[in-house]
Amino acid sequence: MQLSKQLLSWLPLLLLLTLVVSCDRDEIDLAANTDFPPAILSSSPSPDGRVVAGDFDIRVVFADGSISPLQSGTVTLMDSAMTEIASASENLEGLQDSIVIQGLSFDAENLALGIYNMSVSVTDTKGQTTESTFSFEISNLPYPANYDAIYLAGAFNGWTPSNNQLTLIGPNLWEIQEVDLQGEAWKLVDGPEFGGEDFGDPECDGFMNSNQAAGGNGDTNCGASGPVNIRFNDETLSYSVTPTVSFASQTMGLYLLGTFNNFTGSDYQFTLIEDNTWELGEVLLEPGAQFKMAEMPDFVGINYGDDNNDGVAQVGGSNIVYADSLEKAYYSITFNDLSLAYELEFLRLGAPESVGILGDALPDGFISDVDMVDEGNGVYTINIELTDGVVKFRANDNWDLNWGGTEFPSGTAVVGGSDIPVVAGTYNVTLDINNLTYSFVEDAGITSVGLVGSASPGGWDDDIQLVDQGDGTWSAIIGLGEGVVKFRANGNWDVNWGGADFPNGTGTQNGSDITVSPGIYIVTLTPASGAYSFEAASIGLIGSATSTAWTSDTDMTPTGVVGEVSLTTTLTAGDDAAVKFRVNDDWAYNWGGTEFPRGTAVFNTPDNIPVTTSGEYTVTFNVNTLEYSFD
Repeated sequence: MQLSKQLLSWLPLLLLLTLVVSCDRDEIDLAANTDFPPAILSSSPSPDGRVVAGDFDIRVVFADGSISPLQSGTVTLMDSAMTEIASASENLEGLQDSIVIQGLSFDAENLALGIYNMSVSVTDTKGQTTESTFSFEISNLPYPANYDAIYLAGAFNGWTPSNNQLTLIGPNLWEIQEVDLQGEAWKLVDGPEFGGEDFGDPECDGFMNSNQAAGGNGDTNCGASGPVNIRFNDETLSYSVTPTVSFASQTMGLYLLGTFNNFTGSDYQFTLIEDNTWELGEVLLEPGAQFKMAEMPDFVGINYGDDNNDGVAQVGGSNIVYADSLEKAYYSITFNDLSLAYELEFLRLGAPESVGILGDALPDGFISDVDMVDEGNGVYTINIELTDGVVKFRANDNWDLNWGGTEFPSGTAVVGGSDIPVVAGTYNVTLDINNLTYSFVEDAGITSVGLVGSASPGGWDDDIQLVDQGDGTWSAIIGLGEGVVKFRANGNWDVNWGGADFPNGTGTQNGSDITVSPGIYIVTLTPASGAYSFEAASIGLIGSATSTAWTSDTDMTPTGVVGEVSLTTTLTAGDDAAVKFRVNDDWAYNWGGTEFPRGTAVFNTPDNIPVTTSGEYTVTFNVNTLEYSFD
């Protein structure tokens, strides 16, 4: 499969040679971009691929640059013992050319099922040569493909590939329908069990990475939930995840590519909402922005522009331009892939230069703003003392865009709304201009922050205390079960934070319970803004008594008991032989102790746990109770 990826990497270069781009010709160093060794652009059969038994042709496509165009090429078909079956050597010319061996010439329809080999070489006018030898299989599959089968595995099916098999529906194209990914991570696998080749897309860019390629062992975790249909091309490694609907469409998928994402990526993916109608819920456009709609998250496939900027696109048309005279703002976009009509609907203005609070509850009244802190994602915060009175929020120190409301201490921020009544006190004030909410959380002089809830070890009664990090954040390592949690200050409900998002979000006073997934986390809260995070934590064993000494951890595995991990390993006793537990291969969070083989760990202590007897141990540690054992 490495060759097919190499072939794919040539596509952007070929596009550079063939597509018209918005820059002058003399801006490009043509020699630097067109003088390279010849390439094997594509092959049928493909490397490690499968062809359908019967009459088939051999076709190899070559490419080269204008400085040293193609000159000659040779293609040879051999059986599994490398005995020649057919061969063709031809003169080539230009930037792209091909060699075809007709199936009739080597009696393709009577070749037996099994493994065959191909040898390919190509030379350009400068004498530069590229060679490749690879295998393929003649199989009983209904279409050509690179694999005998493809399976789907993920959190939704307990990572069991055999439960969900894809169907080969066309050349190299596999599909599975009506599967619910539940918003969790998943992969494609080449067999009913892990152990061979599998594919994931941690970048969510629309292309899978093989675990057999460098850095290619990640999961696909792009938030898709079902029911959805998944299609996968095992030649290009492109894939699509679309809602399971009966809507007609002319394109496999649709993405918005523009100056805001360097014309690549899957951050802005449309959803098919009715026959031929695609919708993108939100995109921020700035004056002068340019963009196109495209079938894939790059320019492999069909793309749509607008030569006239009149709301009707053309295949391969010019970039659509958001005029310089327009304001930075958020829009939704709809596109009809049959009529090619598209429409931008204004949602709201983009993030302002500044947001402030003002009113007669402040010393300067309505004369001047007190600027708030931009926390990102449309959230603004401030700690401020107020008297009895009213306040409002406004953008850019003028009244063109302002927010008011009728409720206190929290409520809905209304654009142009009424003054917000407040009572005297010191508050942590939060305004979210995206979700149109505000809150005034009284600063009660926080002395402690705890986590409580049905998923927390202490339930709703006993707080699991977070540690003040001295930088405005509080954090702790906590093992959580199924259920919900909230944060609260000082061991009571006067000041508390909840939210709807996990693992990251912004908590609000008296907000909703936070639904969590079981696991061990570094739990962090910033009380001033309400920002919280649950970062998955890996617990490891390290020390001079282990095989890797103090240089690296040996990761431990969750046992199913909340907060508990274990490891079976060999430990060696001796002078100063000892171990510790730590988090994410780092010393920021670690535990030691003085007792062996059982004891209670101490957080960030200088004491190491002594290992007094050599042997194989099952090591168990619970981050909640801090109890450990070496059995």
